[in-house]
Amino acid sequence: MSLPPPQLISNPTESPEVIEVMNLSITRIDDDTIEIPSFVSDILNAWFKLIFFALILGLGPSYDPGWFTANGEPGIAYEKIHRMFFRESYILDAFAFYEDKSNPGFTPEGESYQQFYVYNIERHGRGIVAGLFFIGIIVIPWILLNLAVGNPYRIDRKRRIIYTWMRGHFVCVHFPPGMSDPLQLIEAHVPRGKQANDPYNMSGPLNIWLPLPHKQKNGLLSIGASCFLNGAMVKYQSYYLRDFLTDYLTNPNPRWLDQLGPKRKPKHVQWYDYLFYRLSRLQLLPQFPFKKRKTEQAIAEFMKNPSSKLYPDYMPYA
Repeated sequence: MSLPPPQLISNPTESPEVIEVMNLSITRIDDDTIEIPSFVSDILNAWFKLIFFALILGLGPSYDPGWFTANGEPGIAYEKIHRMFFRESYILDAFAFYEDKSNPGFTPEGESYQQFYVYNIERHGRGIVAGLFFIGIIVIPWILLNLAVGNPYRIDRKRRIIYTWMRGHFVCVHFPPGMSDPLQLIEAHVPRGKQANDPYNMSGPLNIWLPLPHKQKNGLLSIGASCFLNGAMVKYQSYYLRDFLTDYLTNPNPRWLDQLGPKRKPKHVQWYDYLFYRLSRLQLLPQFPFKKRKTEQAIAEFMKNPSSKLYPDYMPYA
């Protein structure tokens, strides 16, 4: 665990510039609930979107029906898909090429069209495998565009819980009232920097431990907004995030909540980091990580016997 760096801004929850940056890591759901993204998931989702654009742009010419080529020839992918759906037209063209002009309807070897057709199907097939392969190459990138791994985390200060869904399992822990540092319960910390010139891990995540009922162990989870290039959106983001979450759970009226809003680019965030932040959230179809009725039922069941304890065993990754 890193010691707090001495150059942190004092009273960050009152600093407009820090609040502007924290707006990327904290989303206000309602008066009593906020949402924090998964640090690792943001990075992975940004990579998925980059792979999507690389595949679409790289494979685009092969799906050209001939509109953009100088000689009007279609791309190989378009040709294979077209051949699968219109296989007989290709055989007709081939038969017309080989047809004996002095004996219409037959090849010079005396084959009729039906014999020629059967021979081509047996020898070259219907092109279904190649056609489906290239259709799959079209579909896979769009799956990547809509793929979002890892759900965000929500903190409900009224019920004093932090919760999420993980692989279909509800994960939740309760913060007992009266704690001056509730995040200590889930051992929230910034991991020690691995580089000698970065002992405070300036771009690292805020790590927490949550009890995973389906594993009967505690899982190490990372929270906060991130981009796939530099990790955290700004230096020391995780230290500030811990302060904000602590203030949210202990202060009955945190004024910075009213300053959260649309996820615009903060002044101190690099434009390319912000671009990848938005890119990781690009979706073809909307995602619903917290289905309202299902989540409320899970919370109600948990609150019948709220647990504020972690498991004795820890696993390195959730």
